[in-house]
Amino acid sequence: MISNRVLGVIGSGTMGEGIAQCGAVAGYKVLTFDVKPELVIQANAKIAERLDGAVAKGKMSKLERDQAVARLHVGKSYDELKDAEVVIEAAPEELALKKKIFAELDRVCSAKVLRGTNTSSLSIATIAEGLKHADRLLGIHFFNPAPVMKLIELVQGPATSDQTMVEGRAVAAFLAKTPVKVKDSPGFIGNRVNRPFYLQALHLLEKGEADIRTIDAAVKSIGGFKMGPFELLDLIGLDINLSVTQSVYEGFNKPDRFRPSSIQQKLVESGHLGRKSGRGFYDHTNGNPAPAFESPLRDASSWKPSKALTDFAAALGKPADRAMWLYARIIVAVINEGGLTADTIALPRDVDVTMELGFNYPQGPLGLADFVGLPIVQKLMADFHTESGQSECYRANALLDRLVADGKWGEQSAKGFLYHAL
Repeated sequence: MISNRVLGVIGSGTMGEGIAQCGAVAGYKVLTFDVKPELVIQANAKIAERLDGAVAKGKMSKLERDQAVARLHVGKSYDELKDAEVVIEAAPEELALKKKIFAELDRVCSAKVLRGTNTSSLSIATIAEGLKHADRLLGIHFFNPAPVMKLIELVQGPATSDQTMVEGRAVAAFLAKTPVKVKDSPGFIGNRVNRPFYLQALHLLEKGEADIRTIDAAVKSIGGFKMGPFELLDLIGLDINLSVTQSVYEGFNKPDRFRPSSIQQKLVESGHLGRKSGRGFYDHTNGNPAPAFESPLRDASSWKPSKALTDFAAALGKPADRAMWLYARIIVAVINEGGLTADTIALPRDVDVTMELGFNYPQGPLGLADFVGLPIVQKLMADFHTESGQSECYRANALLDRLVADGKWGEQSAKGFLYHAL
């Protein structure tokens, strides 16, 4: 059964291939374009293989698989997209290339065609410059792997119309994805709010507060994360993660809280990129990851928990030990960035949904703060601001300060960053 609803996909790399699969399974007729048609043919063959696996696992029927594969097509000319429902660009992260693609689409597509860019780091406003139909362009940011991850960030540029955002939500729903809305800003929600998860872990390592295995263990045992920050860095690729950090750092005009880590930079320069190179923070060559990075540890024998940390730990039902302190130093910075984001470019709920669905957080950072109690989080943030030498990442965001001043303390008052009333 061939659909009359057309999805155009520009690019057949990892993300383009994944988006095409999502579209075909959902019911779109998918036209995929690439500089070499054979790349699309190869991508479609990979999709067919994955769907064969889904059939073998009982996740879809043979008929559903065959119908989805029949919806995959190799695009020949952008003219075929003149009346498409939506076109999603998933080309490499090169601004000039993306601008060229959308200029061509602007020439051939009618005003009714929704245009989306899957960029994870480039400005929607900059991509849309000079377009006749800039109001029809938005960010439609999928997470990798696109067929598996349920989240889509819908990014509204300054020229993007509200109607375009409404239609973007409809596309996300048709693809069985959960959309979150965010204003155009470096890193959008996820790649911005998640920066401190890595950067503060790296800072603790640099200062000799703990080794990589201890930090990873604290985040997993206290926070319930499946992987610690250094394990995740190795999985993602230190070079890819560093590129995102640099993009966010430069996009915000180089604030200290997003400054890339010299440790990570040196490892990337040495070719130690993580699992894909066999070595990053861990050595992966023998199948049993072993720490591959060591730094001098400072004497922490005289360390004692503060009153705020003790209260924070009590709220979580955990001891106020050194592991709790390591976890808190990381997660409180994430909470603070989440608050900044919720106060400027996104709804608090969408911040938490993004971190839970896009980054596998066991609980969104703002929901966690509400659970602990915002006065406790505020006091602990003040402690960390002092002990870190006034680090910008612990300067409490204005939204947190307003909520505490207004008596909106989280779950205990039924309102904090989020609403908790029944």
